[in-house]
Amino acid sequence: MYEIIPALLPKNADELKESIANLPGDIMFFHMDVLENDVWVPNDKDFEVHLMVSDPEAIMERWIERGAKRISVHMAGNSLAKYREKAQVGLAVELDKPLEEVMPFLDFVDFVHLMSIDEIGEQGHELDQKVYDRIKSIQEKYPELPIAVDGGITLDNYQKLIDLGADRLVVGSHFKEIWNSIKAV
Repeated sequence: MYEIIPALLPKNADELKESIANLPGDIMFFHMDVLENDVWVPNDKDFEVHLMVSDPEAIMERWIERGAKRISVHMAGNSLAKYREKAQVGLAVELDKPLEEVMPFLDFVDFVHLMSIDEIGEQGHELDQKVYDRIKSIQEKYPELPIAVDGGITLDNYQKLIDLGADRLVVGSHFKEIWNSIKAV
């Protein structure tokens, strides 16, 4: 089973409220990119946050208290394990970062969050096909570890990502197109 998760990139609280209100009614889980500025609006949906900040540990507790069910961070280390009792913790890996550098830390996280575009924190970029081999590598070494893929996911490539072993697809620009396609089946 896989998940299609809408990615929200709000600039302010009003934009976040509007984005949540415009999600299809049966979507009860969303993904939010968090940059250095801190945007939050209480809501009735479960959510995950992608902390794209210089010091994610400084704000992880805050996001857990706000109700984040999953948190992705771009830092490797066994210190992440202490948060796993409160939320699922994922290691976000940039497309250009060698997987060998992060493999030793995958035992300390609940999932791996593979970036599939170079320009993170922006929507509308094309998926880099290098992510296909990265999914295969993670699957071979950690077959039980859930794999999230984030960036450039479209109607043309989402099924291949799932077939290769991605468990969660974080979809921005093409979310409604993919969601409607899945619902039509």
